[in-house]
Amino acid sequence: MDNLFRNRWFIRIISLLLAVLLWVSINIDDSMDSEDQWLSEGSSDMEIMNNIPLEVQFDSEQYVVSGLPQDVVVSVQGPQGATAPVVRQKNFTIYADLTDLGPGTHEVSLQHTGITSNLTVNIEPKVVEVTIEEKDSEDFNVSVDYINESKIENEYVIGEPKVEPKTVTITGAASVIDRVALVQTIVDVGSADETIENLESPVKVYDVQGNELNVLSDPSTVEVTVPIKKPEKTVPISVVPRGGAPEGVIVDSITTETKEVVISGPKDVLSEINSLEEIPVDVTEVTGDQTKEVEIPLPEGVDSVEPNTVEVDINVEQAGAA
Repeated sequence: MDNLFRNRWFIRIISLLLAVLLWVSINIDDSMDSEDQWLSEGSSDMEIMNNIPLEVQFDSEQYVVSGLPQDVVVSVQGPQGATAPVVRQKNFTIYADLTDLGPGTHEVSLQHTGITSNLTVNIEPKVVEVTIEEKDSEDFNVSVDYINESKIENEYVIGEPKVEPKTVTITGAASVIDRVALVQTIVDVGSADETIENLESPVKVYDVQGNELNVLSDPSTVEVTVPIKKPEKTVPISVVPRGGAPEGVIVDSITTETKEVVISGPKDVLSEINSLEEIPVDVTEVTGDQTKEVEIPLPEGVDSVEPNTVEVDINVEQAGAA
C-alpha cells in the first residue's frame, strides 16, 4: 500500500478522479438552483379586481373636480400565495392626488397605497384627465312635477302642493351653476286616492334642455305634501217656496245671503252642473217673518256640497192687512 502512494501515476489518477467529482458536484448544484429559480418564477400568481373605488385628494372647500371615474380595475402579480390576501381583504387605496393642482385641465397618474412592495400593481386606467373648477353656490326654489298624472281616477284632482323647505342650496362648478334652469322634485301620483303627506323626495337639477346636472343640493331631499281630493266647483244657488202657506198668510219674499256653494264629485258630473236652482223651502207652517235653516239637496252624482245648509229669510204679509 505504501508503494502505491509513492507511485507518481497513482497520485495523478486519484487527483483526476477527485477533480471530476468536484466538477460534477458543482454543476449539479447549479442545475438544481436554476430549476428552483424556474419553478419559483413559474409559480407566481396574478389577480384582477374590478370596481375598486377611486379616492380623490383635493381642496373640496374651494374646487369642484370632474372627469374622474368612480372606480378602476386593479391587477396584482407576485409570488404564489401573496396575492390572495390582497384580493380578500382589499385593505388598500387607489387615489388621485390633486392637492397641488389649480383650476384647469390636467393629466394625473393614479397611485396606490397599502399594497406590499413585492407585488407588481397595475391600475386601469393608469392616467386620467381631470378638470378642476372654482366652486359656486346659489339658492333656488323647488317646484313639484308629477308622473302618472293621467292615471288618477276621474273622481280625484291634484291640489296645490306644499314643499318643505321651499328653497335649497345648489353647489357645483361655477360654469354648471350658470346653466341651472330648473330645480324640482318628482312625485308619482298614479295610484293616489288620498292626500300624499310628508313624502321625502329627492331634489333634481336640470338645464334648459332638460339634462340633469351633476351638482350637490343642500338638503338633497325635501318633504312634499300633495292634496289629492275630489274635484270641486263653485256654483250659484237660488231658493223658492214649496207648499202652501197657512190660510191668511202670504209669502212676500224668500232670500238667502249665501249666493254660492261648492260641490264636489266626478269631473264629468260637475261639468254638467252650472248652478243649483230652485232649492225648495217649505212654507206650509210659516205664520210670520222668520229665518229658516234649509238643507241643500245633492244633485245626482254629486258627492258633497259645502255648506250643506243655508239660512233663508222668509218675509210674509197677513191677508187683509191694511
